[in-house]
Amino acid sequence: MIPKVEVIDELNPVLRGFAFYFRIANCKGQYVQLARWIRRRLRAIQLKLWKKPGKLHRRLRQLGYKGTFVFIRMNSWHNAASPLAHYALPNSYLHQQLGMFDLSAVTTGIRVFEQKGK
Repeated sequence: MIPKVEVIDELNPVLRGFAFYFRIANCKGQYVQLARWIRRRLRAIQLKLWKKPGKLHRRLRQLGYKGTFVFIRMNSWHNAASPLAHYALPNSYLHQQLGMFDLSAVTTGIRVFEQKGK
């Protein structure tokens, strides 16, 4: 299994190129959906790397989580969207600390070619 930092390092140039190539289209909604799916996939990778729920619970306690801990399957796509996974790996952590390119922050609908004289 590849660590999430290596995945982000390989993914960032692809995301950046994709985003800036298609930014002339008005596709902000699709960018937001794609960014949401990528973040969920990264959370699924991290859960799979942790292997056992105890490691997730330890991370939550480090962050000051006071709620109840429920048992979740660590290799489940469904559980990568759970509130516990979001609390352990928030969007700000993925974007600011790990350096993931924020696809949803790209401005779309940009006119590339301006006609001179009009």
